[in-house]
Amino acid sequence: MFKLYAYSYFNGIRSSRKIERECYRNIEAIWLINGLRPDFKTIADFRKNNKKPIKLAFRKFSMICDELDLIGKEMVAVDGSKFRASNSRFAYHSEKKIQKKIEHYNQVAEGYLQLLDEYDAQETGCCVAQKFSRLEIEKKIEGINKRLSELGELEAAVKRDGTIYETDPDSRMMQANNKGCDICHNVQIAVDDKNHLVVAVDVTSEPVDKEQLHSITLQAKEELGVESITAIADKGYYSARQFAKCKEDNIVPIVAKADRSFMAATKGYEKSRFKYDEAQDGYICPQGHLLRPYQHRKSYPQEADFKRYQNFEACSDCPVRDQCSNGEKGRTIQDRPFQRIADEVDRRTEQFADMYKVRKQTVEHPWGTIKRAMGFSYFLTRKTENVRTESLLHFGVYNMKRAINIIGTEQLIGILQG
Repeated sequence: MFKLYAYSYFNGIRSSRKIERECYRNIEAIWLINGLRPDFKTIADFRKNNKKPIKLAFRKFSMICDELDLIGKEMVAVDGSKFRASNSRFAYHSEKKIQKKIEHYNQVAEGYLQLLDEYDAQETGCCVAQKFSRLEIEKKIEGINKRLSELGELEAAVKRDGTIYETDPDSRMMQANNKGCDICHNVQIAVDDKNHLVVAVDVTSEPVDKEQLHSITLQAKEELGVESITAIADKGYYSARQFAKCKEDNIVPIVAKADRSFMAATKGYEKSRFKYDEAQDGYICPQGHLLRPYQHRKSYPQEADFKRYQNFEACSDCPVRDQCSNGEKGRTIQDRPFQRIADEVDRRTEQFADMYKVRKQTVEHPWGTIKRAMGFSYFLTRKTENVRTESLLHFGVYNMKRAINIIGTEQLIGILQG
């Protein structure tokens, strides 16, 4: 069954019913499984009931690639991509969406009630009888009231439990496809830089990548069995808290920073233009003034660990104040928790700018192959564990295809048989 799945995914055949059809008509598939003819339910159940063996198969092939010196084990590129879940928009219910439906049905009900009023006002009913009879209108109003009752129960459930995803409860509405939105799972991969082989795969319901750097890189590090590893990621993974976790586990992150500052009035006075002076524990502004730390009123509990720096006296006479600050009194610099670790990552990213440039060509290669060549752009299974297994199958087959392209089919078979 695993051979059948590997062959089918290798050739872009994903549906269990289509795989079943191949077992009857495809000479290669018939030979591969010795003439067996499993039905689609048996094929689908194999994937559902063998999650651990499928994960082990992915790991075993990675070990084979390591023995063949196809994996560098020094640097991985990390990236995520949204894949549409098996949950239609009709089976997705948010509080706002339900409220709009209730408003719509109330408006329709009012229209039918007006028709009934016209029947009562006119004895003949000639103006309305051409479209609906009184009995038809009453049935429609009855159906609308029934639907409004269902929506009321659904609204109460959403207020109690949050947004409801009926078909796949682990899926989430996410931004995808050039700023569009869809119900998706977020697939994370770590790709070794030597031959673009995928060494770690994970699936999360989090719509953003910000909190995923440490977990996927640690998984790659453990799979490769190394003491330390360098991880390259794009701006979406920039998180000082994640960098602190990486430092504890000997992971060296190289991550680009989105240099945005809500305090800067114009471009050119971002936070990066202010240099931190460790000896004075303050920031030196572009005009040479020292911004010192000050006690900030804890307006928000989530900002309790933040540290702020200011020097409003210097700002009051500053010639570039209008360009530097949009605040009433002057410029404030804010440090998030683990800011010094983030500064260390910033310096490293700047130092190894050439290394960072290989990120895109490394990690985008697998995405392009499985989406375009192998047809993997949406999930057929549901719930996190099942979609993770489906992802492992796809990337396991991608690694096989990649190894064949590098070594060659005959040579790879000879190595495996030997």
